[in-house]
Amino acid sequence: MNFEITKEQKQLRKELINFVKAEINDGEHGVFSRDLWNKCAEFGIIGMNIAEEYGGMGLDYETSAILLEALGYACKDSGFVFAITNHLWVCQNIIHEMGSDYLKEKYLPLMTGGDYLGCFAITEVDSGSDVYNMNTTAVWDGENYVLNGNKMFISNAPIADCYVVMANVIDDNNEKKMTAFFVERKWKGVSIGKKIDKMGLGSCPMAELCLNDCKVPKENVILGVNKGMKVANYSLQMERVFEFASHIGAMQRELEECMNYVNERVQFGKKISENQAISHKIADMKMKIELAETYLYKIAWKADHKKNFFLDASIFKLFVSESYVSTCLDALQIHGAYGYTKEYPFEAELRDSLASKIYSGTSEIQRNIIFSLI
Repeated sequence: MNFEITKEQKQLRKELINFVKAEINDGEHGVFSRDLWNKCAEFGIIGMNIAEEYGGMGLDYETSAILLEALGYACKDSGFVFAITNHLWVCQNIIHEMGSDYLKEKYLPLMTGGDYLGCFAITEVDSGSDVYNMNTTAVWDGENYVLNGNKMFISNAPIADCYVVMANVIDDNNEKKMTAFFVERKWKGVSIGKKIDKMGLGSCPMAELCLNDCKVPKENVILGVNKGMKVANYSLQMERVFEFASHIGAMQRELEECMNYVNERVQFGKKISENQAISHKIADMKMKIELAETYLYKIAWKADHKKNFFLDASIFKLFVSESYVSTCLDALQIHGAYGYTKEYPFEAELRDSLASKIYSGTSEIQRNIIFSLI
């Protein structure tokens, strides 16, 4: 495994950082912008790992990981980053890797071009991580699958044009077969509930997705009937790695802001960087970033070489999410009263980071997975 970044990757990283700083960071923080989304699509971010024949950049997972880290570093709106990565890894990439030729040809150009924004709908009111107890059903009526049920806490739902929806196909023997469907928002029977207000990540809005006798053609079944758990597991492992790659970039940005501050702030006649209590926090930040980055590239290598990384994904997700939260807490603490004010970005970053221990499976669920696999 060779993790040395190439000149081409460094150049792509630089171009992405310059683009985000010049074109994206001036947007209204906490509010999703379709104009900024379209700019990202034009630049190529939205289709980074998708084959060129479908309008993507055709990058490997290692290069995609580098760019995602750069996106988190450059973009000051973590919610907007989350909206992008949610589309990329739990909707678009599923079609690219598991969809039929029909689904790829029909939808991927729309998704990489920015026309269709996607998301993943599996969670329900009474079934979060307990997916086997979900109540959304799909019944074959001879021509289509008819979906009924409500999905809750769906990121991107209010702004999405398409959804990967998990439902239980009810067969003639009344048996449940978990299946993934690709659903368009414009179809009859699809509606979006009231936007759910959150403590952070405002640019990635959340809402309930309601399906009421929604007819889905058989061509829009992903991978096949009763293959839903395979789709879900693949989606979650990709999400737990590549969505969280951007958090490493955000941690690096926080580290740099803290370094600038501690080398300028003078108390009791000396820079606060000379206080061991401060320098140790900085050292801990750097340690977490380096370890997370190394693990990210290891997993990206595994993804490029078609190797299993389900266990790695849970370890990585757990480590990065808890490192991200602790880094944000330390950054706020280092800046003291300034860090607690809304004039500085640290309180918003902290609120955004807290969700990382919940979405894609809570830290507690990750520990359960890790234990079960060892």
